[in-house]
Amino acid sequence: MNYLRFLLFPFALLYGLITIIRNALYDKRIYYSSEYDFPLIGVGNLSMGGTGKTPHVEYLIKLLAPSYLPATLSRGYKRATSGFVLADEQATAASIGDEPFQYHFKFPELAVAVAENRVFGVAELLSAKPETQVLILDDVFQHRALKPGFQLLITDYKQLFTTDYLIPMGRLRELRRGASRADVIVVSKCPSTITLQEQENIRKAIAKYSTATVHFSFIKYLPAYPLFAKEVLELNRSKKIILVAGIAYPKAVLDELMQQGYECIPFSFSDHYNFRLDDLERIKRVVMQHGNSLSAFQLLTTEKDAMRLLPYKDWFLENDIPLWVQPIAVEFKDSKFDEQIFEYVKRASED
Repeated sequence: MNYLRFLLFPFALLYGLITIIRNALYDKRIYYSSEYDFPLIGVGNLSMGGTGKTPHVEYLIKLLAPSYLPATLSRGYKRATSGFVLADEQATAASIGDEPFQYHFKFPELAVAVAENRVFGVAELLSAKPETQVLILDDVFQHRALKPGFQLLITDYKQLFTTDYLIPMGRLRELRRGASRADVIVVSKCPSTITLQEQENIRKAIAKYSTATVHFSFIKYLPAYPLFAKEVLELNRSKKIILVAGIAYPKAVLDELMQQGYECIPFSFSDHYNFRLDDLERIKRVVMQHGNSLSAFQLLTTEKDAMRLLPYKDWFLENDIPLWVQPIAVEFKDSKFDEQIFEYVKRASED
């Protein structure tokens, strides 16, 4: 592995030089960053996905909704459309991207929009939805043309940005010192057993690159639910689970299910994979080749993947195959993170 990194070093050096020049142009105001007199919360990371941005955005939505009217703006990764799109009743994962569609699906009252140009997107969203009181910007940390009033940076506990390397040697989109732009850094996916000493060690490592407050979050697995069934059912522990996942790190879900005592067969696809009917038929064939009927199995997927499997509702119903969804949620050990968010939104709303 070290030998491979040595070979990739020249490419990482070139990539790093490009990001240094680009960031310097923004830092010296040669390139202009748009700012708004409006509560804008940016959520992002230094790494190439998989840090848990989506459940943290949902956490912010749930946190703010009782007191403010939030909205979200994303790029809409791998969508079939372009430009500014405001989610409506015809929206799909294909038209706005799986993550924005997940927000729209779970929070139908929420204004959800996508735009490659986030500066343009903010203006369009606030024009279309002037009642919006706080805007959550998904995956905007490297989008320097827009400067949110509050930057939330997320880093994975198992692969902290402090020990990672630039693409292609590692997964970093920019140098570690880019973390200095963050107002808050959240170490995500922490084990429940993390000690105070370990938290302090992580804070010290992060302090080399940023003075931001550091918080620690945990993933909570909620009860799975059937996507298309009308009645409320429960997973059958006597049946094997076929895990269909097209996310960055499906192993965490697989490990959780196995810890709960389920026997699992994983079918992994690339992140943000656009499922086809052929994929479902292939899964069906593999099961039948083992001499088993599909009734002996349970198909389970993640919330993000479910958004891309919704168009195949008829296939699941015709084959009498329930599709289960494994939801997750973010938790913090204390209320200090919430307090910082509310302090910023209140201050920004009054300015």
